[in-house]
Amino acid sequence: MNSFLKRASRNFLWQHPWQLVLAIVGIALGVAVVIAIDLAMESSLKSFNQAGKAFSGSATHRIIASDGGLDERLYSQLRVEQGIAHLSPVVTGYVKLAQPNQESFKLIGIDPFIEKALHSGWQSQQQDKSVPDFLTRLITEPNSALLSEETAKRLHLQVNDQLTVITDQGMQALKIIGLLTFDDAVSEQVVAKLIITDIATAQEVLGYFGQLSSIEVRIEKDAPATLAAIKKTLPGNAVVVSIDSQAESMREMTRAFSINLKALGLLSLLVGMFLIYNTMTFLVIQRRRLIGSLRLLGVTRQQIFKLIIGEALVLAIIGTLLGIALGIVLGQGLLYLISGTINAIYFRIDAASLMITPLQIGKGMVLGISATLLAVLPPAFEATRLSPVKILARSQLESGSRQLIKKVGLISAALIVCGLGLAFFSGKSITLGLASIFLILFGFGLLTPVITLLLMTLIELLFARFLGVLGRLPARMVSAEISRTGIAIAALMIAVSATIGMDLMIGSFRQTVAQWVHSSLPADLYVSLPGDKMTADKALADHQLKQKIANLDGVKMLSSALHTQLIVDDQLTKLSVFELNEKSKEGFIFKHKVNDDLWHRFENQQTVMVTEPYAYHHAVKPGQKILLRTGQGEQAFEVIAIYADYSGDQGHLAISRQNYQHYWPDLGYSGIGIYANQGADLKQLESRVSQLLAAQQTVKSDQAIYKASMEIFEQTFTITETLRWLSASIAFVGVFSALMALQFERTRQLGILRAIGITSRQLTVLIISETGLMGLVAGLLAVPVGFIVAYVLIFVVYQRSFGWTMAFYVDAGVLYQGVALAFVAALLAGVFPAIKMARTKPAEALRIE
Repeated sequence: MNSFLKRASRNFLWQHPWQLVLAIVGIALGVAVVIAIDLAMESSLKSFNQAGKAFSGSATHRIIASDGGLDERLYSQLRVEQGIAHLSPVVTGYVKLAQPNQESFKLIGIDPFIEKALHSGWQSQQQDKSVPDFLTRLITEPNSALLSEETAKRLHLQVNDQLTVITDQGMQALKIIGLLTFDDAVSEQVVAKLIITDIATAQEVLGYFGQLSSIEVRIEKDAPATLAAIKKTLPGNAVVVSIDSQAESMREMTRAFSINLKALGLLSLLVGMFLIYNTMTFLVIQRRRLIGSLRLLGVTRQQIFKLIIGEALVLAIIGTLLGIALGIVLGQGLLYLISGTINAIYFRIDAASLMITPLQIGKGMVLGISATLLAVLPPAFEATRLSPVKILARSQLESGSRQLIKKVGLISAALIVCGLGLAFFSGKSITLGLASIFLILFGFGLLTPVITLLLMTLIELLFARFLGVLGRLPARMVSAEISRTGIAIAALMIAVSATIGMDLMIGSFRQTVAQWVHSSLPADLYVSLPGDKMTADKALADHQLKQKIANLDGVKMLSSALHTQLIVDDQLTKLSVFELNEKSKEGFIFKHKVNDDLWHRFENQQTVMVTEPYAYHHAVKPGQKILLRTGQGEQAFEVIAIYADYSGDQGHLAISRQNYQHYWPDLGYSGIGIYANQGADLKQLESRVSQLLAAQQTVKSDQAIYKASMEIFEQTFTITETLRWLSASIAFVGVFSALMALQFERTRQLGILRAIGITSRQLTVLIISETGLMGLVAGLLAVPVGFIVAYVLIFVVYQRSFGWTMAFYVDAGVLYQGVALAFVAALLAGVFPAIKMARTKPAEALRIE
């Protein structure tokens, strides 16, 4: 009997290849998006970690400092006075090649023989016997450097060639004395953007005289006294951190971003599950006579259930394997977008390569197969629930579906209420906030067939009055096949509502950021001073430049900012040091009512202000005190205000320059704001200022900075836009699949219509009108659902993820586009079935059983 059932199943499936292809495409697309996001996100983070491990080797801890770096005497003190053996000093900085594209490279200075004792990754992979020779040459030959072999080929360089780089110290020439080779592409990619020199060369090229960027330390597990001795020796601007904990903190920093991306991927899979459910339901419905006949011949319910689950499992395996392959290809493209966003918002990733692990492939397999089997359970149970006689009656199926729809309506209301409750009563959990959106979407998806029936009843009455019998048919056809049309409409509604919700959220965020950027730019011109704060003469040069700018004709007053880092709770924390005038103070948007003496206290008392993200993530309120580490120990600073800032989601502190100089060294400026006299020619003033600037320093107008800021904003949401359209594409495939199967199943019914006098043109209009109604219903339902999704995203998910609050701006164009998207997608999906059925001859259609 089993072989007979398998043969019957195989014969039927081979007769419906398009439905099988569409089902497999739905599974593959859903899995591909999830896999691509996971691969791209994990690869970006692993690339960052591996770049560090390439030089840290077996080191367990790292000594780092706030801006200004570590005094190189600290290394001697730890090694000689404290007798700590496993230490490796490191100097790092960024340089640009003296080529037209000015490609950026990370320059790393090491002590190669000390560093070798830590078994660093880049040295352990070198098999060439000449390695000890060029390690010696790194120390003995001035301005010598190493490059990876692949990078040298790309730059058309060979051993003993010169590599000219641009730094804050000007043009510097390096001599390539050796090329590094690696066994695998990942390691090659990690060092593709690195230039390796010895410590002295790096200090000279970068201008870090007497300074180190970090010290790698290996501390044995049974030697806690070593760690204690290091902490006791460190100056106030330095801290020792575990390398593993530092990597984990970087991952934690991007956790909210990662969760949001993975949620978008799961949304694609959710839409794909509707598609799978729809397809398998069609396959069951189309075989209702066959299943009824088999039941009459003695086939049990259990055998029918196993048959359908077995079919779904085969489809799931094929679709998941294709999805994994497609996900790897898609992941390569998303890797560029995701690593670019991490670079812009979180931390710098010099080079990223796609890293595929068996765990990620296994997760994709489990996700794809389990999602498919979960989606196929309802139709599988439906096929076994009814008696053989009822299975053979089509009316029983639709009447049963209508009863089920009414029951599901109550369940959907409960899901929506639970989703809203979870959104606003789940603390600060990002995962629960996103889960609430899924519950709301799923709840409205289940409610869609009920609302569709009500709307079709109203449309049928309305169209019948003006268009007669033919006018009633499209709405009647949607209602008559609600067991299938309802699911297609629900899948399209979910995708479009998610699109509307995301568009409203992005639009609200864009408007909020635009207002913030505009208010934060009160000056007429801004000078950017990107030089490294570790260089010895930067502060003096910056002060001299500021004085020259102040002396220019047309300059009324100046303001300045320094963006640096301090140690708070044994962690490096961003700090903005402001030198403000009366006009620049207007650029702050406070999130609460502030006292009149705010600015007096900010300038003259031991106080700080904090950004909104910092206040949210650290639960800081005005009046609380934050301990900042200084050279004289920890000092308490009172928080006097919380202000809006959308430059990053981790937040930072703000302090007056007068307060800062009491405890920390002068590191110069990061930027200078120029306020021109009324009526001054800003173009001429900008030209005069630019003549005073060094190579990497720039001057821009407030309009130019505003435009550049908004371009960065758009770039950070490119990945979101891409994933959103992928979800909409999956929904389109689902609607197309449903309509194709629906029209082919109704071949006999449509043949009867042709036989009683309906022309092929009228039949085409009839089918396209039906699909248009389905799209219109999906679009109209998507509008209120999209509003709810946007509200939860703005006031729950994004606030928990990034600590930002923003206003809710409604763009009517987004709503119209959402309705149009659903309507046009459904119309397009109905064109092929309409043409196909219109060309079918009535006699052929009537012979089909």
